[in-house]
Formats: sequence, C-alpha cells, structure tokens
Amino acid sequence: MESFKDADLSKLTTIRIGGRGDLLLFPDGEEDLVRAVLRSREEERPLLILGGGSNTILGDVKGIVVSTKKMSGIDVKPLGEGRLKVEVLCGTPLKEITSLALRENLKGIYKLMGFPATVGGAVAMNAGAFGTEISEYLVSVRFVNWEGRVEVAKKEDLSFSYRSSPFPKIGVVLSCELVLERSPFPVLEDYKRIREIRKKTQPINLPTSGSTFKNPYPEHAGKLLEKVGMKGYRVGDVAFSEVHANFLVNLGRGRFCEVLKIVGEAKRRVFEEFGIRLEEEVRIVEDSGSDGWKVL
Repeated sequence: MESFKDADLSKLTTIRIGGRGDLLLFPDGEEDLVRAVLRSREEERPLLILGGGSNTILGDVKGIVVSTKKMSGIDVKPLGEGRLKVEVLCGTPLKEITSLALRENLKGIYKLMGFPATVGGAVAMNAGAFGTEISEYLVSVRFVNWEGRVEVAKKEDLSFSYRSSPFPKIGVVLSCELVLERSPFPVLEDYKRIREIRKKTQPINLPTSGSTFKNPYPEHAGKLLEKVGMKGYRVGDVAFSEVHANFLVNLGRGRFCEVLKIVGEAKRRVFEEFGIRLEEEVRIVEDSGSDGWKVL
C-alpha cells in the first residue's frame, strides 16, 4: 500500500482544489482498506475516504486520507431473461458501468454517464441524474464497518434517499452487486440526447465539483442561485459557472478559503430572498469535517 506524508490533495479532486493531507494512503485491496480503518481507530485520527473526488472539495486534512483508485475491478455474469449480475469494486470508475450499459443495451443506468466518480463514491452519495439513481440497481453492498469488520448488507436493509445513503456513517463501501436489465428499445439515442444536454448545460471544460447544492424540492438550486445573482459570481479564482449557476468551477488557482466564502454568500442570498436554507451536495472537508469513526 503506497503512502505519502504531507500530500497535496488537490490532485485527488475534480475541481483541483485541495490543501495538505497529513497522511495519504492508496490501498491495493480489501485487506489494506481494513488496515487503514483500524489504524485510524488505534491512532485516534479522522479518516477521509475518497473515490474519484468528483463531489469533494478539500482543505487541510489532519488525519488519514484514503484513495480507493487502485481498488478497481468488474465481473459480469448473465442471469437469464435479459438480466446481468455485475459485481464491482469500490474504486472502479462509474464510466465502466455506463459503458457496459451501452454495449449491452441496458436500462436506466446509462443516464449516469458523465459522472467522473467511482462506483463506491456513487453508492455513498446515491448518485442520480435524469430520473434514475444508482440505488435502484443495487442488490447488496459489501463494506467495512468502523470496527474493522467486513459485512454484507442487502439493499432492502439499507436506507437510500435523494443524494443520501448510510455510507460512510456505517462504514466504507468495498464492493457492490448490481442487477441490470436489457432494454426493449435501443438506449444509444437517449444516451446521445443526455450527452448533448450535459454539453449545453454543464461546464464540462473547466475543473468542477459538480452540483454544489441539493435541490430543495420542489425548487431547483440552480434557478434560485441565478435569481439572486450568483450565476458567474466570482471570489478569487472560484466561481459559480456562467453555464449552470449550481456548478462551482476553478478558473485557475482556486483556493479552499475562496470556496468557503462563495458558498457562504450563496446560502446567505438565497435564505434572505426566499427563506430557503440550501444544503450542500458537494462535500466540503477540512480537519474534523472528515468522514470517519471520530465524527459519527
């Protein structure tokens, strides 16, 4: 297992903003990840788990940071009646699942195309788009709890909701099992339609952390932010995109302190204008804000 002290964390996030990490670990497999969890308990240090870093902005993290990028692998088996069982490790890029969906003409899950996330991260945040969520296809999740024990939980025994799951509160996702069904109609055209929508409505050519705030049903965060003048609003090198007001982008050398200022300003404006308290979808993490047993 590779380890680095005083590591630059910016390279681990898609928005390319990050401070320093006391200790950065890259587990090669399940045993390494279990050891990292146990080490965090023994040394009483917070533990932050990162997948693709697509939904995370980091400051300095005085604890243990674990990247699951080396824990990648996928196994596909036919179940009959047009169904496939897909077992996938947590660090596998989500695009491998959406690519499989296109090759095999599978329902629904292809709509998650464009997420630069890992499968473990997608499960932990219950990633969703265009009317579908990854939890819809889950059968079970294998995870290590904060005591270092490996468990398997069936989907029906876990609580998933809008951009929410039991993880990392109950532990760290190791792998999951999905069941995917072939579609009776070609999915490629719908995939192309969604791809074009993303190109037109999301800042795909700039470093971004994706959606900053959850949509406060029945409102849309992007619309609220646009109404209060946050679209294109800039603090230093961090801005809300000119393309989509709910997407933070890094215009060059964005800093964590600038993220805190612009997010705070957005929340203040929306609350003062509409009485709505926006809730972050992106994880903004520094020091004791890390996910881990110390902060449950």
